[in-house]
Amino acid sequence: MGANVLVPVGSSFTAAEAVIYVKALYKPRMPDIASVEALIEDDKKKFLDSRPGMKIVESKALATADGKVLRSFEYIPDQQGDWEQVSYGEEEDFYLIFVISSRTKTGYGRTISVYEKLIESYREKP
Repeated sequence: MGANVLVPVGSSFTAAEAVIYVKALYKPRMPDIASVEALIEDDKKKFLDSRPGMKIVESKALATADGKVLRSFEYIPDQQGDWEQVSYGEEEDFYLIFVISSRTKTGYGRTISVYEKLIESYREKP
């Protein structure tokens, strides 16, 4: 997947009700994406192309321990599909994407506070 993935103790990525993962995308490998805003729009388009009827709602921005503000969006399925929140940021030569993904709305609700705490504690450098 090219990401760091967190799953509940005793579970696996495929079996967990909810997972959190983080990707760092190397900007020079993405010449068509010139900004975080362009990355967000590209991501939203890909989601909507693959899951017609999905609702995308901007949610509260989340700040890292360094004070960087990440724009966040909820991806809500129309009927079936994963409940997700995706938060976008950047540092130096990388775009950052933090994701919580749950098979159920209940699992999403139970895990969102863990996701927010992870972002709040994230620092670019130790």
